[in-house]
Amino acid sequence: MGQKIESLIKAAYRQWKAAQPKACGAHPGEEQIACFLEGRLSRGESSRVISHLLVCDDCAEALSLSLKTEIKEERPVPAELIARLKDLAARASGFPLWEIILKVKEQALELLSNTGDVLAGRELLPAPALRGRSARDFKDEVNIFKDFAGIRVQLKIEKKAAREFNLTITARERQTQRIIKDLRVSLFRADLELESRLSDTGAVTFEHVLLGKYAVEITSAENKLASVSLDIKV
Repeated sequence: MGQKIESLIKAAYRQWKAAQPKACGAHPGEEQIACFLEGRLSRGESSRVISHLLVCDDCAEALSLSLKTEIKEERPVPAELIARLKDLAARASGFPLWEIILKVKEQALELLSNTGDVLAGRELLPAPALRGRSARDFKDEVNIFKDFAGIRVQLKIEKKAAREFNLTITARERQTQRIIKDLRVSLFRADLELESRLSDTGAVTFEHVLLGKYAVEITSAENKLASVSLDIKV
């Protein structure tokens, strides 16, 4: 996982700095970088370190590796640098965002966008194969699967009325496919938590959910395991 984080951060820096001027001046040493991160440098010294980091690949990489476990807003680091590192660290931590967009039609659900696998009849199809077959319409429900770190999450969206649906979330171990119990599943809309339930049977169902944009979060006692952005519209 550490190597993956390093490669992602390095690629982001390389892209951002392609149009920047070349580095000049001496490279700050490891001790100076450490003092910079701890806020022990003077304002002038910090400014010089920041100016160097913005144009030096090697030093930016060293900083990124120091920040990969914890990035603090109060450090005198450029906001763009912090935002890039946070985004990359989140994606590399096994906690990516899973986005699903569906459209409710008169007689079916139309899957507009999704990066997971979809159950079409008895066949489980990855998103590229689904697009290649032009299979987008599902009669009353659509089942979508996504692998996260150690778990496979299933979302079942059932059309119940013209503007209502039921949403069922199930989590299984990726290797054994055993249902995972005692996970907390929370449903949010516009950053407001609507419901939060413990999956003591391995599945959680939210009933009579109106059309709109939602976020679903799955957490264990220790960690956040998965996040789903769900947009169902007419």
